[in-house]
Amino acid sequence: MPAGVRALAIAGAAAVGLSGCQAQSSIVPAHVSDPVVVIETASFGEAEIVGHIYSNALLRSGSRVTDRPQSGTQAEVVDSVTAGDATFTIGFTGELLRMFDPGSTVVEADEVYAAMMAALPEGVTAADPAPAEDAPVYVVTRHTAQSSGLRTMSDLAGRCGEFALGARQEALADRELATAVGGTYDCGFGRRVALGSDPRAVFEALRAGEIGVGLVQSSDPVLAPEDMVPLDDDEDAILAQHLVPVFAKGSLSEDQLSLVNRVSGELTTEDVRELLLGVEFGTSTPVDLANYWLDSHGY
Repeated sequence: MPAGVRALAIAGAAAVGLSGCQAQSSIVPAHVSDPVVVIETASFGEAEIVGHIYSNALLRSGSRVTDRPQSGTQAEVVDSVTAGDATFTIGFTGELLRMFDPGSTVVEADEVYAAMMAALPEGVTAADPAPAEDAPVYVVTRHTAQSSGLRTMSDLAGRCGEFALGARQEALADRELATAVGGTYDCGFGRRVALGSDPRAVFEALRAGEIGVGLVQSSDPVLAPEDMVPLDDDEDAILAQHLVPVFAKGSLSEDQLSLVNRVSGELTTEDVRELLLGVEFGTSTPVDLANYWLDSHGY
């Protein structure tokens, strides 16, 4: 099913099922003896939707929850948990590692998670990371992949000078990423083209032949066209950035933590892309989309 059709289907299903979800959560008796879980998420769509997924899963299980979406930058909401002003937030493993241990050199997913856990401030911990990731990914057209034999980043090794790279300005300015990719894959692009904040501009420039390689985020809702091929980071040069719930130690019961970990285990990058399409098309709200995901996964 095309991505746009999937998004409309998601939004429609969410709208149909929302009233039932709200009614159900309103009659589940809260565990009055348990403290309120205060979930504060950063001011961007992905964090808000994912935050509502965890929030509404806890609500449906009978927990008491207060939502504070759109509460500032990623660093600010993590600081809020650290300071005890909130209980729970959503972060990214690599970003959290850089925040609390900027000198770390690990990049692979399992090592990043372990180092992040060790680096978190006293009184703060994290649940299991989700398969869902929001990391930089290099992409080419299917024609370029076939004609130039490109499937992995290693296939680009020593050949990046043949291609112009297009991306958002902030992605082009990421010196850590450029250094990691350049060193691991002997990769220095012949030209770098800033294309604005909309990732669709990257795909349009690729299709028009204005650039040879695009740089987007793995959870960008448009990263699913059939004529585009993401290049596998086969040497793990790019810092892992898996979604991970971060919370104050002792703030979740064993049952609540088990539920949070179960949600994490089922949340994929493809899920996040499709849910973000619902917001992009303006056909549904973050709460609707979170409830749709929960219904679809049997919560």
